[in-house]
Amino acid sequence: VRELRETEVVEWFETHVPSDWQRSVDSMSAEEYVEFQRNWLRTLNERGFGAPGVPEKWGGGGYSLRDQATIFAAGARVSAPPTDAFEVSLNHVPATLLTAGTPAQQERYVRGAIDGTVWCQGFSEPGAGSDLAALAARAVRDGDGWRITGQKTWSSHAAHAEHCLLLARTDPNARRHAGITYFILDMDQPGVQVRPIRQIHGPAEFCELFLDGAWVPDENVIGEVNGGWAVAQATLAAERGPIALPTIERIGAELADLASGLGPVEPADGPRPPLSRAQTDLAALLARQIAVRSLALDTVDLSERGSDGGQLNSVLKVGWSELLQEATSAAVLLAGERALAESDSEHFLGYVSGRPGSDWLGSWAATIAGGANEIQLNIIAERLLGLPRDPSRQPGGSR
Repeated sequence: VRELRETEVVEWFETHVPSDWQRSVDSMSAEEYVEFQRNWLRTLNERGFGAPGVPEKWGGGGYSLRDQATIFAAGARVSAPPTDAFEVSLNHVPATLLTAGTPAQQERYVRGAIDGTVWCQGFSEPGAGSDLAALAARAVRDGDGWRITGQKTWSSHAAHAEHCLLLARTDPNARRHAGITYFILDMDQPGVQVRPIRQIHGPAEFCELFLDGAWVPDENVIGEVNGGWAVAQATLAAERGPIALPTIERIGAELADLASGLGPVEPADGPRPPLSRAQTDLAALLARQIAVRSLALDTVDLSERGSDGGQLNSVLKVGWSELLQEATSAAVLLAGERALAESDSEHFLGYVSGRPGSDWLGSWAATIAGGANEIQLNIIAERLLGLPRDPSRQPGGSR
């Protein structure tokens, strides 16, 4: 395991972050912005910062929990570019394949994903979002592979992806959570159509996938046929858990900047004046950020010890996404008219980009993606706190 010094990491980011990158990307096409992120990712990978928690053998940094936090905090401090186009590549792919993939799948895909191959995720459907077990996409046996037909939605960066982590139903007669198989789908083939979805704040990174007999060979089945639900838990744990740590660090940096803009708390001389309402609100948000960050570090620590974090991932997901909404709301209130006048970007610049209006609009997606917070609260109540299930969700219950 590598060990880092904080000053060393900060100096590295200050030296390598492209100057004025936020303004330059506004003039880029979608393809150029993905390539910009790929080049930045490869710069990060020179120090193992692109996927710092993944073992060096697979192209990651192999860094400890403490060092990962140092890396993310340093990137947040200098407003480093995001690598959002590679979120699935850097997190979901290694989390899934290093847990359930065959050695051949690991060798073929993991290092390439971390080096800059764009992956997307084909889980949610129009009728199966947070209730993922209701998915209806069908995979039918065809010789030495499968033909997949159905629709997926909210698939980030699918328009640029080469591969897709996809769930489809292979046994329609099985129980809801059974009969589902996990596939690696090659996107560049007949039978795969991608349609971007323009969002309220400008970007169109989300997409719909339309599958009409798309082909997947047997070698691209992850885990057992009809055993995809168990494999998917590794993917979902990555999506709901420590993957949020970079955003949490950026929220902390943003709140600190907002607080400093309100003036010093301690005067140079004389008695300390009462804190303003804005200062007390920001102080409360900063305290929450420290608590959420601590929980994120705990989940990473559990992961390093071989645990998936269980229901703590749901607690973390609710905690950071609601904090993001409130922090971006505070930024909008402090920015005033400037938040309304700012220009939208066609590119997703991260949940905390320094554009208060766009950040606030985009923050609402965070409480939905990765399993809506209402579903996460049910999981917390029933599985962590041991509370009885909602009567309407039990057999024979009414809605």
